[in-house]
Amino acid sequence: MRTIARFQQAEDAHLLRSLLGSRGVEAGVLDEHLIQIAWTYSDAIGGVRVVVADSQADEAVEVYREYLDALVESPRPVTVVRAWPLVLLIFWKFGIPALIFGRRVVKSKAEKDASQAGGD
Repeated sequence: MRTIARFQQAEDAHLLRSLLGSRGVEAGVLDEHLIQIAWTYSDAIGGVRVVVADSQADEAVEVYREYLDALVESPRPVTVVRAWPLVLLIFWKFGIPALIFGRRVVKSKAEKDASQAGGD
């Protein structure tokens, strides 16, 4: 087994592992549980490692370089999702009418008896 990459977090290592798997390279992630339990040991043990078989190491390194190049490329523009009309509709449909129009005064049994006895 040969280590091709080291990461500080297990999520990053699993992203690379899944990319390698999609390209036909069998990869594994080591030390992820230790880092999740004791994250302060991450620098001491070298982080979360992505390992591959020695026979597939060259291909895995090439895929890793492509992965890094894709990360370095200019960021893609992000379109802002404006969800406030939908949120307002949901609150209007389920929240606000129940608070404004659905309220009714709940009287205790003693108050009901007193109001009936008093002629209300």
